[in-house]
Amino acid sequence: MSLNPATLQLLSAYVDGELNASDRETVERALTADPRLREVERSMRGLGAAVRALSEAEVAAVDFTGVADRVLGRVSRRPGVLDRFREALRRPWLPVGGLIAVAAAAFFFLRPVEPPASAAGVVVQSVTADTPAQLQPVVLKTETGDAIIWLVEHPDASGAHRPTVLPNDKPTQAPVPAQPQRPRAGEL
Repeated sequence: MSLNPATLQLLSAYVDGELNASDRETVERALTADPRLREVERSMRGLGAAVRALSEAEVAAVDFTGVADRVLGRVSRRPGVLDRFREALRRPWLPVGGLIAVAAAAFFFLRPVEPPASAAGVVVQSVTADTPAQLQPVVLKTETGDAIIWLVEHPDASGAHRPTVLPNDKPTQAPVPAQPQRPRAGEL
């Protein structure tokens, strides 16, 4: 056998007692035939013995008394859920923070919801009155071009509105008086 890495690996396994019977016989024949291989085998055994002696000396120098007590002293038992909850309630920020979180959630979830604005607006299809009434429409145009219309029973002081009599149970469309053009922002 030559001293290549495969042979050295096989020899190391022989020294450690890790070979099967056929490989062990092969290595033993090579050891009896090659004095260089025997010298390497003695070096490996001596190195192994030195490592074992050094590790045993290190272990003997270490004092293991009280190790278990020190380890168990560092490891604390974890308290139960109820104990942890009680401990959390003793901290002043937890109940206050919890109340603030509940109040914020109540504010956002219990506030009245405004209905979304309809693009088409309100469309009145018919108007009926219990008794004959004199109603007059009042129309207000906004700057955006929308119109606000409401009906009043009494004319305004200018007398510009004519009363419209609405018969019972007959839908009608009230005449809308013309409004003078209002100046826009910045105009006179």
